[in-house]
Amino acid sequence: MRVFLQVVAVLMFAGGVLGFNSSPVAGTVICLMAIALLTVTLRHSRSGIRKLLEVTRKATARTSNWALCYLFLVLLAVPAWIWCDASFQSAYTWARVDLGIPDETGRDFLFLNFLGASYLEDAGKPTLYWEMHSLSVLGPRIGVMLLVLCGSVICILLAVIHILLNGASKKYIVLFTLCVSGIGTLVYQQDNLLWYAVRYRVSKNLPRFEKALKPLLEKWPTKSGTLPEIGKFFANEGLPGQVFLHDTTRYESEETMGSFISKLPDEGISFTLEPHYLFRLEYHPPESGPLKKVRGRFWTEHLTRSDRIAEGWYLTQYSATRNEEEDQKD
Repeated sequence: MRVFLQVVAVLMFAGGVLGFNSSPVAGTVICLMAIALLTVTLRHSRSGIRKLLEVTRKATARTSNWALCYLFLVLLAVPAWIWCDASFQSAYTWARVDLGIPDETGRDFLFLNFLGASYLEDAGKPTLYWEMHSLSVLGPRIGVMLLVLCGSVICILLAVIHILLNGASKKYIVLFTLCVSGIGTLVYQQDNLLWYAVRYRVSKNLPRFEKALKPLLEKWPTKSGTLPEIGKFFANEGLPGQVFLHDTTRYESEETMGSFISKLPDEGISFTLEPHYLFRLEYHPPESGPLKKVRGRFWTEHLTRSDRIAEGWYLTQYSATRNEEEDQKD
């Protein structure tokens, strides 16, 4: 029983470290609870403590170099993954769902999965959760992301224990500190790295969006149909400023057009992007640019970041608030 509780304490500590990025307070509390539980289970057995420390010391001594190499590879591979793969953020979101620490988008996905689970299961179709985890969608990427997240936490713990129990060399401590500092910086700057990576990829594929833009500027569609580069789309008379694409989300390595295209108040055009839906690509007429506030029927979107990538073209990011909240502010 004591060994079981010790294992639980170690797992709690690992979970607290993983959750620190989304909630520092919760992560700290979980880590402290894990340390307290481990202390209680070891308090009444000095011989057990000595044996456990000896086994731990030998194990960490053997794995210390491997742990350091793993952290170094993560430090190199993750930025490259962010830069080259538009599906990185989606895999990251679902991996956090699997670990029980979902981000805001992950919580939305879980809610959608809950809403459609009964109907899809009755129809013999996979739920949103299982569809995303299939080999043909995000399954392999999610598996690699889980390996990166869990492996990083385990390797950091092994290296720390090695330093504390085995008196690691100054060179090892310096290299470990550099790796951990680099990973910490990567976590802290992840949003910025994602932004520049999307900007780079969208800039390369801008001709496709330019071809899709031309017929939309000539005449905004009011009826469903087909357009070059867009394919089949659906137009709703109740939402005259939007057209909805029929294609489902494709988890590819580069951004493509998302689920809808909007006409902006300044006669510009806004394209949602998939597979991550983090940012938008907008075209604005000459002497115009991204609007600071775009008010819709139910939501008002506030511009948080924009970057000009070509003449008239901007990459944008918005935060949204309900119109009821806006009315109260006004």
